[in-house]
Amino acid sequence: MKQAYQTIIVGGGAGGSELAVRLADQGDREVLLIDRNHSHVWKPRWHELAAGAGRGHVNELKYAGIAERWGFAFQQGDLLDVLPDENSIVVGGPQALPGGEVEPRRLCYSQLVLAIGGVTADMGVKGVREHAVLLDSADQAEALCERLSKQLLANAAGDGNRPVDMVIVGSGPTGVELAGFLATGHQSNALTPAAGGNTLNIVLLEAMDEFMPGTPRAVSDSVRQRLTQAGVDIVTGAKVGEITEDAVRTGSGERYASQLTVWVAGQMGPPIAGKINSLPRNGKNQWLTGRDLRAKGQDNIFVMGDCGCIEDNPAPPTAQAASEQAEHLAQQLPRLARGRRPRVFQYRDKGTLLSLGEAGAVGRLRVMLDDDLQIRGRLARAAYRGVQRRHQMLLLGVTKALLDGASNFLETRVGPRIKVH
Repeated sequence: MKQAYQTIIVGGGAGGSELAVRLADQGDREVLLIDRNHSHVWKPRWHELAAGAGRGHVNELKYAGIAERWGFAFQQGDLLDVLPDENSIVVGGPQALPGGEVEPRRLCYSQLVLAIGGVTADMGVKGVREHAVLLDSADQAEALCERLSKQLLANAAGDGNRPVDMVIVGSGPTGVELAGFLATGHQSNALTPAAGGNTLNIVLLEAMDEFMPGTPRAVSDSVRQRLTQAGVDIVTGAKVGEITEDAVRTGSGERYASQLTVWVAGQMGPPIAGKINSLPRNGKNQWLTGRDLRAKGQDNIFVMGDCGCIEDNPAPPTAQAASEQAEHLAQQLPRLARGRRPRVFQYRDKGTLLSLGEAGAVGRLRVMLDDDLQIRGRLARAAYRGVQRRHQMLLLGVTKALLDGASNFLETRVGPRIKVH
């Protein structure tokens, strides 16, 4: 027997989870949220997991708990296919115990929202998939922390506590925030305390001549200054040609020793998009949409976040954009259900906020009349935390979010924080 829902949302990231909550809060109880994981960690905090923070510290939330709180349904699983002619999708998994998988199941919808995010593009560079670590999930962030911990231990045990050589490729928000947290506050699961001195030699490579391309100059200059003071070596105009087990080589012949390489350059759609022939996609494997976020050629299938591309006016691949799209669709899906045409989505840039660990925080806020306000230090850190709290309040409700926030504040102030330096 097929299961049927008014709205199925595939993907519980920043956008998908917020949309499910907004729809349920409006009284729509026929909402199903599907995600391959059983819990939610806000994507802008994955780099903190990579630097050694626990999932509790970054406010991991169970999807089942969120669903029970608001009254929608949740299923763990992977999208396998979309069948528009039948208004249904095919979902597989998750892994069942003690082995094997849950049988693929078909779920029917009146409205479908695809919000499964994107992945890092290897840009055709040799060795990326074999020798570099990617940050496309919270699990991968934790795997990076584990690899770094073991490398720190290996260096300490076998080579006089030699610092770990690490190369981060890409100076986008993920790359610079990861560099900041690792340079100033990384933790090890395998070694403490360190013998002293620097434990990491971090090189941050950017292919373009400009550091943090597309970011306002005042923000990028401030980030560069703080990372440099933290000991990060920043190199621009360094287009990577190959990654090996122990080095990163540029097309111009430069070689950077690397015991651990992290690749955070480039973004593309999810692999499953290339296997679903019913929906058109672009060269980056993203599903194409109109300005109302409906998939091209479809009346009741919407795409939001990094897995989609608005054909005439692409939105940036950020949690901010996904959250705005969730707010928009929470208004437009009921409108479509009443037989009215959904309105177009208009992205509104609210600014840029970056947290660099103990190296501080910097940002740009869009204020009245489209003027920019540059902020840094405590104000920027407070603004960054405020954005996270807003997301948490939406998913948990104000009271529980405030209680969780107070608990997390006490934990970080009073609880132990074991560092390797």
